[in-house]
Amino acid sequence: MPDLPDELAGRSPEEVLAFLRESDDAAIREAVHGIGTPVVLDLLFTGMAGRFGARPGRRPDRLAFALDDDGTEHVHVLELDATGARTVPPGPRPRATLSTTLVRFLRVAAGAEDPKKAFLLGRLRLSGDPVWAVRTLAGMDRPGA
Repeated sequence: MPDLPDELAGRSPEEVLAFLRESDDAAIREAVHGIGTPVVLDLLFTGMAGRFGARPGRRPDRLAFALDDDGTEHVHVLELDATGARTVPPGPRPRATLSTTLVRFLRVAAGAEDPKKAFLLGRLRLSGDPVWAVRTLAGMDRPGA
């Protein structure tokens, strides 16, 4: 896992979440770009992968995230199997893909935006096997649970 950049060093998870909940899109975009979008996303997806526990019998599948950052697409893939999850480079066709904007994804991941509402409003799109994707994401361990 990469070291935290200076901008995040010493910040509590609560402070980061409060920033994502209270800031406008432009401020979030500026902060992420200032730190470095790849660094932020690598930290986020490494953390997400760690929230999937081992589940015997889970067959290997991939869940992709396509995030639009003002015309630049960032694709991250989680590979899940019986041992848990890990980030992998984009490769074979994923079982499902979640597509949205970078800022919206950060808001949803932080709990600042309801993913069900975002999906119903077309702000969050699922392709491939959306039922599997929803079940898979619902199976993540919740922080502090």
